[in-house]
Amino acid sequence: MCMNSSAPLRVGLIPILVFSLLHPANAAIRPSFSLDYCSWHATDIALVEVTPRPGVFRVMESWKGDLEPGSLVAVPELQPGTGAMEIVAYPKEFAETWRGGRNEQIPARPVGSRMVLFLKKAVEASSEQWGPADFVGEIKTSVVWIDGGQLYRFQQEMNPGPSILVPWDMRLDKMEQRVRETRRIQLELTKVNAIEDGAAKAEGLKVYVRSDVREAQRAALTELGKCGPKAVAAIGEMLADPAFAGEDGELVKALAEAGGESVGAELDRRLQDQLKFWQATAPTLSVGWWNQDVTPHAPLRERYAQTLELVRALGHVHYRPALITAEQVGNLWRSLPQLNDASGLNQMVTECNQLVDELRAN
Repeated sequence: MCMNSSAPLRVGLIPILVFSLLHPANAAIRPSFSLDYCSWHATDIALVEVTPRPGVFRVMESWKGDLEPGSLVAVPELQPGTGAMEIVAYPKEFAETWRGGRNEQIPARPVGSRMVLFLKKAVEASSEQWGPADFVGEIKTSVVWIDGGQLYRFQQEMNPGPSILVPWDMRLDKMEQRVRETRRIQLELTKVNAIEDGAAKAEGLKVYVRSDVREAQRAALTELGKCGPKAVAAIGEMLADPAFAGEDGELVKALAEAGGESVGAELDRRLQDQLKFWQATAPTLSVGWWNQDVTPHAPLRERYAQTLELVRALGHVHYRPALITAEQVGNLWRSLPQLNDASGLNQMVTECNQLVDELRAN
């Protein structure tokens, strides 16, 4: 799915598997429009108007890519189905949006009405073909509809529940600014990624690790791990800086990938520190503590993410002296029901067991 992105927001990169295990309802997640994701992954973004030809649009402004104003772009998948309603006729009361699936359909649009398309050009196609830019390849969540001065997008308002067309509290000019800002960051990051020296590249990536554009943050963290041993010092500095606390788990992953066996002792030391924290803190927690603070960068959630990534990282670098620490973390988790919670927190035991088995076998 596309994460919600109606305004700039830094979001900690909690491991997806942990998140899904602790939130079983995610199995019912439906596509939702994400401005930052679609802006980052689209090859072309354009403000267009509806033409008399079904599924064909005239470009008014190009915000990203090569589409020229006045040119035509065909997206047959955006042709409304039989019986489609115009946005003005869509149910306005929340309870009504759940009846009959009317808000789930692509709306009918009068000629001249405007939309913003977030598209990917099909590179392998012999002729110009377009696909959606969103995470799951859904065209209706790669579009923003404009009705009068009001913007609309498809969102999953409740989980479980459908993706429905809903008003968006965003101005068109603010959306364009965010698209262009995201593009600027994307171009800057491309230049940083071209730096060959690992130490210099890691220093250049630092600012993007804290970017409020999550896709830039993800890209920077991924590239850090590819910088090699010369990046270890820069990653260590970030891990020691409270300003990067929200990215600790992903930084640990990058440290293991960049440093390999050479950072095994440091990773083990960090896991020992985490063990001391949980030994002191866990007895004071109640079962279900995970959901008591669901704010971005909730301290205990971030601690869990960092601890889990340290266990995984030690498996990645195959640091055998960490066997004792891994056993201790696993034993602590098994001993306390508030840690060994079957809703998903018991994943720590699984990861520790796997690490212990791997290290014993080596």
